[in-house]
Amino acid sequence: MVWQTSNAVAVPVVGMGGIASGTDAVEFLLAGATAIAVGTANFIDPTTTMRVADGIAEYCREQGVARVQEIIGALQS
Repeated sequence: MVWQTSNAVAVPVVGMGGIASGTDAVEFLLAGATAIAVGTANFIDPTTTMRVADGIAEYCREQGVARVQEIIGALQS
């Protein structure tokens, strides 16, 4: 839905729902989310948000991406 929504509107899209890892977050960003929100996963493990942020940073390092903004919507072509 993030991909469809970000292609249909001209406003920032916040990706949320099921984000519990860096991989989840990166998928939302690649699909076009300009930001992500971690919700319920924080109740299970209060360190989830920090792990998600670390996972995003690790992905960017592995891919040679200097700024997270570079991956936002990268799958939209």
